[in-house]
Amino acid sequence: MTDEVVDEGPGESVDLAEEVIEEAPEAEAAEADDRSDWSEIEVDGEVWLAPPALKSAFLRQADYTRKTQELAEHRRRLEAERAASEAHVAGRARLHLMDEQAQALDGLDWPALEAADPERARALRERRRVLAEGRERLAFDLARQEHETRLAEAAAEAEAVRATGRALAGQIEGWSPALAAELAEYARGFGVEAEELGQINDPRLWRILHRAHLGETLARRLAEADRRAARPAVRPAADPGRPGGGAPGLDDRMDTADWMRRRNAATLREHRRPRR
Repeated sequence: MTDEVVDEGPGESVDLAEEVIEEAPEAEAAEADDRSDWSEIEVDGEVWLAPPALKSAFLRQADYTRKTQELAEHRRRLEAERAASEAHVAGRARLHLMDEQAQALDGLDWPALEAADPERARALRERRRVLAEGRERLAFDLARQEHETRLAEAAAEAEAVRATGRALAGQIEGWSPALAAELAEYARGFGVEAEELGQINDPRLWRILHRAHLGETLARRLAEADRRAARPAVRPAADPGRPGGGAPGLDDRMDTADWMRRRNAATLREHRRPRR
């Protein structure tokens, strides 16, 4: 028995190729649909397209890196401040020691010392001169350091206040220096001094203070509205003896121009009324 080879011809191969070509755009569209929730992230200056899970991981890593860098910077700043403080304390100690040495030299009996040992007296006088010059330089350096420290602290406090103001401007509607002064006055009612408020650079505490002030102001206005609603309305009785007192539509509480206009209109109607 002879095996027959069935030649399907080129037509079926062409049909199969056409199906593959037709399915390719559908596959690309499906892949595009799968990436519809992907978003761009920037890594080391380059922008990448990443799925949500990967983006969350990168964001967590970036946040961890940022916080680690901030913590390291904070530690470096603390170390620098501690070193500067220790150096300042050591300088003050040297200054005190130099003052004690100067007092000891000033307490010598110089005439007797010069008479007994002129060479030693000259050496001690030179030592006293050098000590005075060194003491002056050290005192100047310490005063300069203290001045620079005060300036740096003032600048840091001012920047902290500005940062707090920028944060509150985005959190409290209508935030302004006038509102800050109003809240400071409100806080002073509880015994909080302005200096203490100046040290509060946490926006959360200012928001709490603002809400407390806002709530108390609203409660006071509601109570006043309730009192006005419960108060009976009292209108003055018409006085026929007063000009316009008995005329309809006139009220002495009206402004002068409106009162005169209505009064003239009433008089004109009275003249036009037919007499019996």
